[in-house]
Amino acid sequence: MLKMNEESIESRDCVCEAKDIVKVFELVNKLHKKYEKLHRNNIQKLELTPTQHYIFRKLWEKDGRQFKNLAEGCNCSRSTITGVVDTMEKKGLVFREANLKDRRSMLVKLTENGKKLKSSTPPLETMVSGCCEGIKQEEIESLGVLLEKLLNSLIV
Repeated sequence: MLKMNEESIESRDCVCEAKDIVKVFELVNKLHKKYEKLHRNNIQKLELTPTQHYIFRKLWEKDGRQFKNLAEGCNCSRSTITGVVDTMEKKGLVFREANLKDRRSMLVKLTENGKKLKSSTPPLETMVSGCCEGIKQEEIESLGVLLEKLLNSLIV
């Protein structure tokens, strides 16, 4: 459990200076903005938003997903996903279908056009390949572990 005051953040394991935590969050925010720009630049020609691209990636893995699952994966609200799916539906890329396992929910499914889009969409791994020159694999792995630890330690 984290306890916060103006100068430091205390937990069972350590005491972290608040200014250092703020600096880390600012860096993560800058990193996220650069990643979003990189992502947008790679999918722009397909006229997709990053959220639409995420939905496609999930549906290409397994077609027929609940709005709730898509929203959780995108870290956004169900109402946001509903609006994004509405747009994709108008473009003829997805459709909604009743969920036979849960009558309270609908499933988002790919149309043939949505399925075909996969062949012209670069995978995320291709988009980020070579973007972080000078950083070693073990450094990326360590950073991932630390960010995961930070994420799991936050109380919101």
